[in-house]
Amino acid sequence: MTLPPDWRSLQILLAAIDCGSVTRAAGRCGIAVSAAAKRIQELEAELGVRLLDRAARGVTPTPEGEVLARHARAMFAFGDRLADDLRAVAGGGLGRVRLAATMSVVAGHPLPQALAAFARTRPGIEVELIESTSLTILSELVEGRADLGIITIGTALPEGLTGRPWGRDRLLAVVPAGHPLAGRGGPGREGIGLGELLREPLIEIIEGGAITLLLNDMAERAGLNPRAAFRVATVDSAIRMVAAGQGVAVIPDGVFGIFSSALGLVGVAIAEPWAHRRLRLVGRPAAVLPPAARLLHDHLASLSEAD
Repeated sequence: MTLPPDWRSLQILLAAIDCGSVTRAAGRCGIAVSAAAKRIQELEAELGVRLLDRAARGVTPTPEGEVLARHARAMFAFGDRLADDLRAVAGGGLGRVRLAATMSVVAGHPLPQALAAFARTRPGIEVELIESTSLTILSELVEGRADLGIITIGTALPEGLTGRPWGRDRLLAVVPAGHPLAGRGGPGREGIGLGELLREPLIEIIEGGAITLLLNDMAERAGLNPRAAFRVATVDSAIRMVAAGQGVAVIPDGVFGIFSSALGLVGVAIAEPWAHRRLRLVGRPAAVLPPAARLLHDHLASLSEAD
């Protein structure tokens, strides 16, 4: 690829065309007349065309000079915008942020509304939302493929990452309205314990997902064996399996509200401390975050549902 002429020579050429004189162009650019003339001559030699018609009264652009001048002005305009954009990025006004969040965070918490509010106040910042599992999100953050993440697991954070509480949710066992456990659901009811839950055929959502890992961990600690009747990739699939009487699904209360009325399901509280989860906003320390990511972090932190 041929490199464009140097910016200083183009600046002198444009000044000569605007002024109609190499002498006046030299004065505008703060350069000796001989040096200005030499710059333009070298530019012509480099491009292999004549750029100026020279006469006693001054200079005028040749057709080739007019073409170059048009492109040069566009290049200078681009350079001005580039400088403005770089200053804006440095101040956080422009940029791109990669935010990773779990499905339950996206569907069960006001993250979409928070991002919409951020877009209204910071229209120059593009936010790319990546939906994934908590463990994958941590890997994405460590490897630099994401700037911020919102996770639902309480595991220790990898070195180099920091986190702060962002919200809470409660896990529910979702059953059809006619299920024997349905009467244990609703406000003021005692809910069910881990042992009762694991006696039911479970519909496992996303192998390696936070809820599946949590249930397996709690079952192992209690010396119990969960019985996965089905494994599905999405909450929607799990809910439909529950509605068909194929098992029990464990999902967060915020997500359950989306499906409960349409399918006549009941959410039964799991009466275990671990069923109350704390969500965390995770990323690198604020001092090393790009300006745009720092602005989004501060915005999300200000809207935290956490106490």
